[in-house]
Amino acid sequence: MNLVTKRLVLRPMAQSDAPALFAILRDPEAMRFWDRPPVSRLAVVEEMVREQLDAMARGQCRYWTVWKGGDAIGGVDLSFILDGEAQFGFLFHRDHWGQGYAAESLGAVITHAFAQMNLHRLVARIHAGNRAAAKALEKNGFVLEEMRPGYRLDSGATATCEFYARLRPRNASQTKKGA
Repeated sequence: MNLVTKRLVLRPMAQSDAPALFAILRDPEAMRFWDRPPVSRLAVVEEMVREQLDAMARGQCRYWTVWKGGDAIGGVDLSFILDGEAQFGFLFHRDHWGQGYAAESLGAVITHAFAQMNLHRLVARIHAGNRAAAKALEKNGFVLEEMRPGYRLDSGATATCEFYARLRPRNASQTKKGA
């Protein structure tokens, strides 16, 4: 299902999105707060997208590619969907930072998660120091629950991570901060 905001369209990820996503995933600055190093080959991103599409087909996650006009500018996902909870993830092309696109995209996915998917809790883990991600989460009503030094990443490395959460409002149509 496409999610539409004032300026953006979030379209379910498609295999054809791999080249646009590669432009983001290969950028060292964009990947600075990610759990993996920049990706150096398009074939790796193509395989990642295939795996993510398979996981979507199994209902384990939802991935959207964020479009502004004809340009793919980022991605947003809900992963580890289980027992009414999901984990948020998002990444945007550096050329589109600082324009509110992350917060706008998150708002659309939050509304969808609570109203259509009937989730009751959303969580997000970010690397400490990623103030832009924290700001986008906080703007959408997420609250810092915990800071965990020495958190073990999938790569085996460790980092200080912040864990944010947002509960479903009593009225699922109330998705703005403070509602």
